[in-house]
Amino acid sequence: MKKNYIALLLFLLLTTPAAGETRDINLAYKIYVGGFHVIDLRAEIGLAPEKYDFAVKVKTSGMIGSLFPWWMKAYSRGDIGKEQVKPVAAGQQNNWRGKGRFIDLKFKDGVAIIDRILPKPETDNRDRVSKEMRTGVVDLTSAIISVIRRMDGTGDCEAHYPVFDGRRRYDLVIEAAGSEWLKPSGYTPFVGDTVNCKLSIDKKAGFKRKDESGWNNGRRTAKVWMGKAFDGVPPVPIRLTLKTPLGDLIAHLSAASIEKDGLKKHLRDVASANPKEN
Repeated sequence: MKKNYIALLLFLLLTTPAAGETRDINLAYKIYVGGFHVIDLRAEIGLAPEKYDFAVKVKTSGMIGSLFPWWMKAYSRGDIGKEQVKPVAAGQQNNWRGKGRFIDLKFKDGVAIIDRILPKPETDNRDRVSKEMRTGVVDLTSAIISVIRRMDGTGDCEAHYPVFDGRRRYDLVIEAAGSEWLKPSGYTPFVGDTVNCKLSIDKKAGFKRKDESGWNNGRRTAKVWMGKAFDGVPPVPIRLTLKTPLGDLIAHLSAASIEKDGLKKHLRDVASANPKEN
């Protein structure tokens, strides 16, 4: 699998709490490329009124997992203010065929600081990103939390955020793409209205100087369907599509649960209680 795809997929996992509530949300996604189930993704999100704590695990699945073993763990922690989301720390580690990589970031006084990284950018066919370009940025998770807060308040997903992921500096651009009613399917238990958005990246610095696959040449666009899986919770991604050199990539929300005050609710309970047909 092309590992760069996952940077676009991490935005699948975020939501924010209503005032005064603390919740634990679990989301699971199955990701298909060219019609084959190739990746499993699970997220655990701890939400408090003024903070978030996010952890995700991703790994290749089935025959692809046997032939091309790859896994990744990512995290992000930060503060949720009235005006903006401020990351505190973020990072990830992954392993491709036994070869490990990792990144840990800290955010201080508006600057993203690389705490540790392997391999170094200059040994990974990349240029370093200057301090000036790391000032006023957020990590990808924090950017998407900001987007979903905006959607929950205004209903639209128009946004533009400067992002630094430890190696690459880019602008995350999100545009409105209409709305849709999702019918029942064998891929997700979600049934209901969605607000659709287009996601793209404007590259600034730190991308590979030479990419034989051609994947990093030109602008790539993904489409995401956002829907409310639970009452009183902002929308979460239900489906994502992205064209890749290996075929169309499609991610589906396969399961979800929320725990509040010791009570746990599953997405299938919402779907079965919402039988509207198109």
